[in-house]
Amino acid sequence: MQLQDQNIIDLSLELDAKNFAMRTPAGFKKDMQFEMEVIKEHDAAGGAGQIVRGVHMRLHAGSHVDAPEHNVRGGTQIHQLPLTLFIGDAIVADLRDKVPGKAITERDLASRLDNRIRKGDRVLLRTDHNNAYDGGSETWMKNSPYLTIGATRWLIDKGAVIVGYDFYHGNDEPGAPRVFHNSRTLSEHGIVTMPYLKNLDRISKDRFTLIGFPLNLIGAEASPIRAVALI
Repeated sequence: MQLQDQNIIDLSLELDAKNFAMRTPAGFKKDMQFEMEVIKEHDAAGGAGQIVRGVHMRLHAGSHVDAPEHNVRGGTQIHQLPLTLFIGDAIVADLRDKVPGKAITERDLASRLDNRIRKGDRVLLRTDHNNAYDGGSETWMKNSPYLTIGATRWLIDKGAVIVGYDFYHGNDEPGAPRVFHNSRTLSEHGIVTMPYLKNLDRISKDRFTLIGFPLNLIGAEASPIRAVALI
């Protein structure tokens, strides 16, 4: 198939120091926000006439994938995951009615996906919340919905291999027994998560191909990606 621009939908959140930020809770050795700087100008004395920029960022900045090791000590790292995982069949669950701040339950997922989901699918949870991403403010986090423990188990039981989000995936069900309960549970079952997506509203097909290859990083728990839907 010869691809045209209209066949590719960019699902990636822009990385721009002006409007992207991440929380730095207790336990971090240092704060590392996304920054880009020029480390060589075109006209640098004795240079080759090129401009060179450097980037400071966490591996979790912008659209990225989390390998199981992110939540599981000794878990699988990025370089140990097969490349075939990051290209394949995907479906979208329309959960726009769960904003602001509502629970996504197993009943919600079953009613929207039950007759469509197949074992080995990549499941993207659509709320359109990141289409108006505001830099990760407290309001943005508070208004993001959250997966219940039952919904997380439903995705595991259905055989999802990647779960992607277009909202803050750190919100937890009230009374959850641990922080980041849903993402930790997915990691414990070997399921890769794909946070900080956007533009899921532009996907009009029931099924499509999701592509989101990580960098070839050795010894890493996460990697930035350029996530796209191939229609």
